[in-house]
Amino acid sequence: MDYLSFFNLNEDPFRLTPDPHFFYPSQEHNDVLFSLDYVIEQKEGFSLIVGEPGTGKTTILRVFIDKWKDRAEIALIMTPRLSPEEFLQAVLEDLNIHTGTNNKNEMIKAFRDVLVEHSLSNKTVIIVVDEAQNLPHETLEELRLLSNLETEKEKLLQIMLVGQQELKKKLLSENLKQLNQRITVKATLNALNAVETQDYINFRLRKAGKGSVIFEDDAIKLIYKLSKGIPRLINLLSSRSLMAAYIEGTNFIKKHHVEYAKQHLSYGDTEEKKRVSFLRYALISSIPVILIIIAFGIFHVNNLLTWKYRIPVKEALPAKQEAPVKELLPAKEIASPEIMQKTPVKVPEKMIITVVADANLRESPSVSAGRVSGIPKGTLLEATEEYTHESGEKWYRVKTQDGYNGWVSDRAIAKNTATAE
Repeated sequence: MDYLSFFNLNEDPFRLTPDPHFFYPSQEHNDVLFSLDYVIEQKEGFSLIVGEPGTGKTTILRVFIDKWKDRAEIALIMTPRLSPEEFLQAVLEDLNIHTGTNNKNEMIKAFRDVLVEHSLSNKTVIIVVDEAQNLPHETLEELRLLSNLETEKEKLLQIMLVGQQELKKKLLSENLKQLNQRITVKATLNALNAVETQDYINFRLRKAGKGSVIFEDDAIKLIYKLSKGIPRLINLLSSRSLMAAYIEGTNFIKKHHVEYAKQHLSYGDTEEKKRVSFLRYALISSIPVILIIIAFGIFHVNNLLTWKYRIPVKEALPAKQEAPVKELLPAKEIASPEIMQKTPVKVPEKMIITVVADANLRESPSVSAGRVSGIPKGTLLEATEEYTHESGEKWYRVKTQDGYNGWVSDRAIAKNTATAE
């Protein structure tokens, strides 16, 4: 059984193509369409739609063109990185106007004649530029000059610019001030809110045949949180969540299905991604500082431990004088009856032990005593004292080659020799 049959759907409800059939008529989207209709009907010349990527600008264009295609001649320019001459040629070609010349003045004259002819037959001519933020300044100025084609009563040409937010900033530049002043309607498409996001998902499911798909509330809330209400991202997350549920064999879309979708998708240049990129950059750039701080901390702590616990060889006690156990025990350990039930006894001279497993050298003969240092497997050590815990576990006092003095458990050692010279 394929994906759509499993969910009893007639078509993919969350495909990314700008299909007018799946146009979601939110209040904001309807307001934008109404504004565009008003500008065209009143022949005001220029209109502007801006919005972040994925908010539905191209879908609105498709809906608008479907509505006006029988009443107007429409040139849709999708690749706006054109010089003024290239742009004019592209418009004429899209409107099926053949001038037979590359002379700009001749092309504009022929264009004006066609515009007047359409005006007499009450047919509007519209130029729609998608991704208009990519138009060069000189081409935008050419559009302004084309808008001067008019009769005594009306504009002969209607121009619609559609683009991202940077288009607004571009139009505020000094050399485009005159064009900006001619734009009578400036509409902005924003992301959907939480309620609209839920309605949007259900709307597209209904359009696709409804089927047996059920998005649980937690899943929809997570989709809204991740997508920030941007329709394109809602589609991506919803589509991949459906796939996760299909693999699992359920028609209930749950939160963990959306989590799966999140792990397998990238979200484009959203604000969230920009924040993550900034944090990643800040973390990477701060690594040298962090390493310096860590190194300083280790050095400082090591000095403190050395001062507190290390007994250098040159400062060892005179021969035949035994160091009391309490010299190596913290105050809380000295008072412990468990530790002081037996007194360490001196072992035969030259008792050599082998560490058979990585072990800890401790301040006193107890697993709860502070750790002085580690002793790697295979180390040979000389034992000077032996202590038997009430549990029967034996401990040996040893001194390492780097000057540390402490106790090691017999569980980690093997006694090699016990000889007297």
